[in-house]
Formats: sequence, structure tokens, C-alpha cells
Amino acid sequence: MLLIIPSLIIAWLSISRQDYFQQHLENISFSDYRLLALCFGCYLLAWLALIIIKPANNNYFLWLTAAIIFIISLVTVPLLSRDAAAYALNADMVYYGHFNPYIEPINLGRQSFQLGSLWWLNHPSPYGPLFLLIIALPFLVSAGNLLAFIFSYKILVLLAFGLSGYLFSRYRRQLNLPSYLDWFFWLNPALIINWLTEGHQEIFIVLILLWLLSSQSKSHCHQLGLLSLGFIKIIAIILWPLSWFKNQIFNWRRFWLGGILLAATWLLFFAIIGLTPLDFWHKNLAFTDQHCFYACSPLVMATNQLPAGIADVSRLILLIGAYLATLYCCLFKKYQPLKFIVWSLLALFFIHTKWLTPWYPTLIIPFTLLIKERKYLVIGGFLTAYCLWHYLGL
Repeated sequence: MLLIIPSLIIAWLSISRQDYFQQHLENISFSDYRLLALCFGCYLLAWLALIIIKPANNNYFLWLTAAIIFIISLVTVPLLSRDAAAYALNADMVYYGHFNPYIEPINLGRQSFQLGSLWWLNHPSPYGPLFLLIIALPFLVSAGNLLAFIFSYKILVLLAFGLSGYLFSRYRRQLNLPSYLDWFFWLNPALIINWLTEGHQEIFIVLILLWLLSSQSKSHCHQLGLLSLGFIKIIAIILWPLSWFKNQIFNWRRFWLGGILLAATWLLFFAIIGLTPLDFWHKNLAFTDQHCFYACSPLVMATNQLPAGIADVSRLILLIGAYLATLYCCLFKKYQPLKFIVWSLLALFFIHTKWLTPWYPTLIIPFTLLIKERKYLVIGGFLTAYCLWHYLGL
């Protein structure tokens, strides 16, 4: 009940607002705000209960609970984010208007007026070309209608979530980890809210990573899989060093061939979209000039007290140092890909990212659950609470 009832309340809050492309959190009433906070608290209590009880994998009552929550989340209009509607506008630009999404602003989508006057609609698409390909199917199915797109896209997200859960379980068995960890994935409230209810694209990156880890691929499809991450969400390219290893040993051939593949693919991409790399980064990372927009980590807030140029350089130096340390300790010193994924993304989000949205850390949570050390389960719990806490605007 701690999972099902909050899901029903969130669905009711979403529908009762009568804004199917959803206003931001600050526009809901204080009573609804408190109700939402209560729902998130119930979610966290339920997840904590799972950690304490450690239920068996074949618990049919929990499978029924999960199925009910997934169905509720599927039919709930995104409550706190307009991103699913923004995906529809991107698809509309590409597949109907035939615009270049990396040069033209998002508001060229035919139904952009339904989202109101939002400043980020004046910027080009921040999403990779593979993600634009992914959203082609729901766009075609919905015939370009925003609301129909949201629900057809969320069906795709639900399928990706289901497949990710299967791959998570398969890899968990390969690592000889206890079966109850599956429930920590399936019923994690941060993943349910950010992926199933809101429909954020991080699920597709997690799906590819779990496939690569569980398949133990030794062929070049491993590099192609890792390359695809950056074409869904550009920041995921920091995981590229995973492609340098074969049988858990650094391989110079993979390093050089992978480097050539990476450079050639990105240069071809820049040539196709008609932008130079510098123009691309300037247009599509427009949020970098925001001064801790919405919310960011305490470290970013602290360094923002420094002059702008010094703050940016200091954060970049800290990120590079942390990233190189992670690369050495988690791959070269001892090959531990899960820890590399966790610590490199933690460094990126909490040291450097100015616009740390609630769904970013969901990239990390599944991999913290697969490491045989209690502190990583604690990190996963912290990130789960953070994702919900951040959504409340705190």
C-alpha cells in the first residue's frame, strides 16, 4: 500500500491540474505540494522496508504490486517535467518539419504553443541523434499529437524498463548476488518516478550498459554499444574508456581502433548537421552559462562564489582529477567497471554539472545495487532520496 496508494495520488494530482503538458512544481498549490512530499516519503519508506525484509525473488504479491504501479505510472501524465512534450517537439521538427534540430530552436514544433513561453524552447535540441531515432516510432504512432505522443513514448520506456530489469537480474546472477536485489531495482521510487512516470531518457542508457555488462561482449559491438551512449545523451561519452579493455586487460589495439572510431563518427556527425564542434558545443550546451540554475550540488554552489572564470576552471580541474583517479583505481589498477560507472558519473554530476536535474543520478542507482559492498547500497539509497528530494525543489 505504501507504493500503490502514493502512485494513485500522484496520478490524481497530475490529472486534476488540467495541464496535460504540465506546469512546473512551483505552480501547484501548497496543499498539493505537501501531498506530493507525503507520497515521496511513503515511497522511500516502502523501499527501506524492502531493504530490511529482503523478500524472495518469487514473491507473487510484490510482482502484482509492481505490475499495478507500472500500469498507473504508464497512464499518468508527467507531473513535474515537460521533457516528454519536448521530445515530441523534437520529433515533430525532424520528421514533419524536416528542420536541423541542432541549428533550429525546439519551438518550431507545430504544437509548441501548448507548452507556453519557456526560455529553453528557443534553443536547439540537446539530445543525441540516436535518441531522435528512438522517438521516431512514438511520433509516427501518435501522428504528431503531443498527448498521444507522451503515452506512446511511455510505452516504449516501460518496455525498456522491463528489459533493463531482466538484464539487471541476469547480470546479478552472474555476479552471484542475492535475488532480493531485483526488487531494489524494480521498486526503486526514483526510477519509477523519473523513468516510468516522467519518461526520461536515462533508461535507454542504463539498458545499453546493462546489456554490455551482462553479455560480457568481447567483439567490436562492445565499442559500438558504448559509442551509442553518447548519441543518446552526450555526457555518457565519459564511459568510453570501458571500450579499451579486453578480458579485463587494457588492450592497445582496442584503444587505437576505438579512438579512430570515436573521432571518425563524431566528425561525420558534425559534417552531417552542418556545424563545427565548437559551434555544436556552444549551441547545445547552452545551459552551461546558467548560474546554478534550478539546483546543483553544494560544491558547485560553493565555487560559484568565486569569479565566473575561476569557478569554471576550478571545477574543471577538480573533475579531471577525480575522473583520472577513478579511471586508474577502477579500471587500470583493478578492472571494476561498475565502480568506474558509479564514480565517474558521481564526479561529473556533483563536481561539475551546474544544472543537476533530479533524473540525472538515476543513471547511477542501478549500478550501485550490483556492487558487493554495503557502502554502495548506502550510496544508492542516498541518490534515491536525493532524486525525490530534489523534485520537491529543496
